[in-house]
Amino acid sequence: MDAAPLGAKGQVEQLRLEAVTELPRHVAPSPAQADGGSASDCAEDAKSSEGRAAVAAGWTLLADLAWKDYRVVGVAPRATRVAGFGCMFPAARVLFFREGRAVAQLRDLQADEAGSDSAGSDSGRFDSARFDSARFDSGVQGVFEHRADATGQAGSELRVGEWRIARTRVLATAAGLELAALPESDAYCAGAATVPRIEGLALPQARAKLLAAGWRGVRPEREEGAERFLVGLIEAGYPEVVDCAGTGQGYCSFEYANGAGDGLAVTTAGEHGEDEGKTYWPSVVGSEVTCAAQAAAAPPGPASGS
Repeated sequence: MDAAPLGAKGQVEQLRLEAVTELPRHVAPSPAQADGGSASDCAEDAKSSEGRAAVAAGWTLLADLAWKDYRVVGVAPRATRVAGFGCMFPAARVLFFREGRAVAQLRDLQADEAGSDSAGSDSGRFDSARFDSARFDSGVQGVFEHRADATGQAGSELRVGEWRIARTRVLATAAGLELAALPESDAYCAGAATVPRIEGLALPQARAKLLAAGWRGVRPEREEGAERFLVGLIEAGYPEVVDCAGTGQGYCSFEYANGAGDGLAVTTAGEHGEDEGKTYWPSVVGSEVTCAAQAAAAPPGPASGS
């Protein structure tokens, strides 16, 4: 007797994970839609037979990666390049394959309202003829593997959202795939470093949560004169700011450390300033932990001036 098929279930806000029995197809409009700002150079190259099958089904790829016993392929009707944001994939979704067969999809119900002609069906076809009303940042823009330990010894889970801002996570169990809410915090470095959920928070709120979790700001060494570009944040009480980009989304980086010597790099997007008496702040878009043991084991970099 054949083994019971693996399931796929779960919904977190408007994100839904559901089982499929065939590869969802992207239904192109007829006659063909004008370019409309599409950017074919934004698409990822297929790295697997599953990715190539998705392309053959009419999709544009944004991700193609192996995860546990699955092949994970992020797809969208098309890619577009947006000033200040770069490549975006409106109404993107995530397809899951196992042993070469499509078994599940993760989609944003709100994004599908604009373009899906069968949102509740098994195939979930997306009709580009009704695509124009979909926001450029709608759907699932980011797919990445999250490891609970920087050494990679612990198990991993898949996280999805916008770029590196996770909205939810996918767990692989003996019964199949399950969509679950994000934990309140993540533990790293064999449990010595705990990072609270700060993605999407304004800098003051994120920093308050980090300080409460035992992190402290570390003032970095900077080249002479570099601080004049960061004076606003420094004077506002954030001497741990490392650098800021002057264009695009205005990314800034900040350094923190805990009592065990583990490091935390936090990235924000947006500007800090005042407008009509109201202060506005950048928000957190990502973070990365470097365990003290990992840093100590790393080979020394090249000597400066060589």
